[in-house]
This record gives sequence, structure tokens and C-alpha cells, in this order.
Amino acid sequence: MSVLDQEEFIQLRKFKGKANKEELQKILEEIEEQVNKGVSLRSSIIFTYANYVEEVKKNKDFYNLISTILEKYSPKLGVENVTELIINTLS
Repeated sequence: MSVLDQEEFIQLRKFKGKANKEELQKILEEIEEQVNKGVSLRSSIIFTYANYVEEVKKNKDFYNLISTILEKYSPKLGVENVTELIINTLS
């Protein structure tokens, strides 16, 4: 079974065409940068979401799902790969 067949990615596809991909890309890149600097994934997510608080507040369910996907799949696949999967799923 592919990662893309997992429940979280099925839910993510429901946001296709609704999510602001440019903002999401910036947020994911910032999370990735933080992780690459040695900051834990959870702290990176919290820190980055705080920097984009208005965007995150407007789309709370969406960004909660993004956090869940990052935290669940990054340990196995790496943050960079999960970021690509998220972006590709929404494209």
C-alpha cells in the first residue's frame, strides 16, 4: 500500500484547489530549514506556524492535517520527501 493511499493523504486531496499552495510552499520550506538546522520537527512546525499565524488560523483544519502528515511520515521518509508528497498531492 502506497503512502498516498493512507487516510491522511486521502483527506489532503479534499483540499486540492482550495489551499494556497504558494503560502504552503513557504511554510513547508521554513519547517524544512529549521529541521535541517537541528530543531526538532514539532518545534519547527510550532515556530513556523507562529510566523504565519493568520494563514494557519484561516485554514486550521488544513494545517492540522499538514502537521499530522509531517509528524507521522517524516521519521520514515524524511521531511524533504514528505514535503514533496504534500505539494504533489495538492497539484
